[in-house]
Amino acid sequence: MKNFILISIFTLSVSLGKAQCIRIYVAEKVKEVEIPIERRKFEITINDTMKLNLTSGNNGLLGRVSLPSGKYNVKLTSPDYADAIMNDVVVEESKSTNITMNVVAATAPVKVEEKQPADKKKVEKK
Repeated sequence: MKNFILISIFTLSVSLGKAQCIRIYVAEKVKEVEIPIERRKFEITINDTMKLNLTSGNNGLLGRVSLPSGKYNVKLTSPDYADAIMNDVVVEESKSTNITMNVVAATAPVKVEEKQPADKKKVEKK
């Protein structure tokens, strides 16, 4: 019985080791530095057929998607960011492919300035 369990675990680990997939990371490029986007929801569309809704982790990882070998187009959408598209992502047999999709904020942050009164009144001491 022990041998059967060990063989089963070995077979499972070998079959998982040969899986092909893409790992999708999302980041925002600021002054040539990629900053991971943390805890944001994104919709991922692969070849206009497969749609996934995933939330990024602390390191920007959206997830791992198992796919057959081939070339894929990956589109990333979110209400907070402009759409990001990566074409011709190659998935090879028995390999994992890491891709980082750089996104840009959908709207630039608005800087709020405090308005000063035209003439400041001095407070008189009584």
